[in-house]
Amino acid sequence: MKRTKRLVRPACLVIAAAVVCAWAQQRITVPGDFPTIQRALAEAVDGDTVFVRNGVYYENITLVDDVVLMGQDNKSTIIDGRRRGPVVTGADGAVITGFTIRNGTTGILCKNTRPIIFGNIIKDNKGTGIHALVSLPDIVNNVIYRNEWTGIFLESVRGTRTSINHNVIMENGYGGIFCAGRTEVLVRNNIMYKNKQYGIFLGPDAVRTRIVSNNIYANRLPFNEAADNQTVRQMNMSESPQFVSAGFPRHNYNIRSNSPLKGRGEEGVDIGLSETVVALANDPGMGERRTSEFDSFFGAPAPDPVPSTRQDVFQPEPPAPAPTPVLSGPPPMEIRGTVVLHGVSFFDTESAELAQESHGVLDGVYNTLVFYPNLRIEIAGHTDNQGSEDFNRTLSLNRARAVMNYLVDRGIDRGRLRARGYGMERPIDTNDTESGRANNRRVEVSPID
Repeated sequence: MKRTKRLVRPACLVIAAAVVCAWAQQRITVPGDFPTIQRALAEAVDGDTVFVRNGVYYENITLVDDVVLMGQDNKSTIIDGRRRGPVVTGADGAVITGFTIRNGTTGILCKNTRPIIFGNIIKDNKGTGIHALVSLPDIVNNVIYRNEWTGIFLESVRGTRTSINHNVIMENGYGGIFCAGRTEVLVRNNIMYKNKQYGIFLGPDAVRTRIVSNNIYANRLPFNEAADNQTVRQMNMSESPQFVSAGFPRHNYNIRSNSPLKGRGEEGVDIGLSETVVALANDPGMGERRTSEFDSFFGAPAPDPVPSTRQDVFQPEPPAPAPTPVLSGPPPMEIRGTVVLHGVSFFDTESAELAQESHGVLDGVYNTLVFYPNLRIEIAGHTDNQGSEDFNRTLSLNRARAVMNYLVDRGIDRGRLRARGYGMERPIDTNDTESGRANNRRVEVSPID
């Protein structure tokens, strides 16, 4: 047993050092020093730590090189991206730990950057939980689940000093890990569980990825053909993980003491979330210091209905209050007839993905809906006559749904909205000129009686 611990320690030393060294530098608090996480990060410099108290933060943030971002508790310190892009964008040498990261187009996006992503819950994102391009972050001890596409997506990624290690990657809409392009990384000691298609998928140029000592269980298929070989089958296992208490309300994805994954990982470690890794990152006395630091900045928290010694208990967040727009001048005009939304380009050609510049116009619609709580509207998508009738009808419907989803994500009741796609059926201008076709490519809102 002593030999196992000595072998595990070097693999986690970089993470432990990165987290521990942060305590020697400036400590910035949210809320406290700054009301938002991004404003705090904007003031941080190399070696600083930004502490974030429990709560829901509706932000899309960009990490800062060599700055630690630390949440108080990964079940109750929540960054919600509102489907407005990646929730978190990575930076070199940054550390993000102790958060739930949810409701983005991507959970964490790393473009040729190598942050340390440690001890988070990354869930319910529209695309992928973690998306890395070119460089591989250290991805350690996270729960990555129920993202609509895949848990971890790697594009032409090489990881010579980093790995995907000790994570639980489960119930994602397509796969646990998807390796595209010339990806060559190390995947070890993870649980890939109940992903809808593959546990791990390797593209034809990613076959040099090493898949070692993982538990790949209850996915529709464990691997695709490129990853399915005798070596991979011998070096991984497939057993029920036996979590302590998976699912609501506890969300405890540690494995039980009698789990078949105990001691079955590389060099005799546990597969899945590792208490040894947590202990190393907390060493020496990191857990106690972290709690006392939070309390010294924010004051001791009020007693919970469930004693805080029960670490595996999840306290569900209270429902968000009804959204209230910030208005200046007169109240927004009520929508009494059909209104064409214009002034910006809402979508790229043949795309139903909302452009960033459309948000200002849609926020005006949002303000109107909040100010007039009994108003219900139809959102109608229209196209020009380029392309087939079926294509345009589908495209227009998807665009109307994108607008509707934006408003729902801001807090508008879906029951007040109806999306319709009319394709090329209802032109308001000629389709013989470019300007006429541009007028016909539009989104309209109108009241529903």
